[in-house]
Amino acid sequence: MPVKSIRLAILFVLVGIACNLHAQSIIVPNWVNLPQDTIIKNQLINSLNGFLGQKEKPNKDNTYVLKECLLETSDLLDEIKGMEQNAKKQDKDFYKCYLTNIIKVDADNYIVQFSYIGIDDNTPRLRASFKLRAKRVGQEFHFYSPLKQNTIAWKIKKYNTLTCYYKDTMNSADVKSYQSKLDFYNKKLKQPILPILFYYCDNFTEVQQVLGIEYKADYNGATDNNLTSNEDNMSLMVNGSTKDNHRFNAHDLWHERLHAVMNRAIINRSVDEGCAYLYGGSWSYTWDEALTKFKKYAEDNPNADWHKLYTETTAYDPGDKPLITAYVLNALIVKKIEHEKGFPAVLELLSCGSREKGDANYFKALEKLTGITEVNFNTAMWALIKAS
Repeated sequence: MPVKSIRLAILFVLVGIACNLHAQSIIVPNWVNLPQDTIIKNQLINSLNGFLGQKEKPNKDNTYVLKECLLETSDLLDEIKGMEQNAKKQDKDFYKCYLTNIIKVDADNYIVQFSYIGIDDNTPRLRASFKLRAKRVGQEFHFYSPLKQNTIAWKIKKYNTLTCYYKDTMNSADVKSYQSKLDFYNKKLKQPILPILFYYCDNFTEVQQVLGIEYKADYNGATDNNLTSNEDNMSLMVNGSTKDNHRFNAHDLWHERLHAVMNRAIINRSVDEGCAYLYGGSWSYTWDEALTKFKKYAEDNPNADWHKLYTETTAYDPGDKPLITAYVLNALIVKKIEHEKGFPAVLELLSCGSREKGDANYFKALEKLTGITEVNFNTAMWALIKAS
């Protein structure tokens, strides 16, 4: 082999080694009870490393996911992504993954638990803990969320394409309201009517437990939320919303539906939130209630600089559940665009890109669609507020 080819081969080997060293493997403490069969033990740990090594890929491309359980496992995988990272310390590998438990169910099925832990000032910091089911497939194991096993005793009721899973009682009127809002969003976004699995949980803590999230620091204190996924022309919502005794939130449902058709990387969050305000309200407020509060704020602040308040993401109704000025302004803008040019023009503004400093991409798209610029933004916003 020529010297140049040998050098290239060595280079590729070294790059491969470097990549493998960077890819974090699960740490197996010596106190963990592993399968006594060496072949099973190696297959299980190697497969788990493969599953975690592919977790940043699109969920459907992870070759270690049990395919018949892709929908619920996709929901769980979204929660495992990026768990090594510590944004505050700008360290992409701060939290290490530790195997904490393996439980044998039978010869081909196991329960696997693992945690992400980092050391900060000699103090261990737990980022998250997860529980997966593992099924032997050929010479390796495939992993999946324990959602179905954890809800096996739940009742089932179907409403057309919507299948609801619940423990005891269910608010039928609320389900009809959910379907109505869902149909509204699907029609607006031109989404086909596809099957939806809807799990009624008592709160967000139960949502995490049934999916396989034993703990996640990001959700400390969170009592009201839901987790969703979309795979193979089917949607899953594991719902822990308890606002006003409702089991779904029209605001959050907008985000979930939009994310099913538009890449999150190109969505402008302020416009997205504006749509969610307009179509689904915010927190416990309807759009009309949020707008009434905003108009009172505008009345009390006749010299308000809407451009400044927009770019600074100021709350016009602060508190534990703040209402944001930029989001209401975008709701008014979206309403104007949709009335004048139709919803495809709204989608164009929605997809102008992630929010950046100074909102240059947003104002460029806004000017193209409406003629509103940074220079005349304040005047244009006062006109929209007075006309609303």
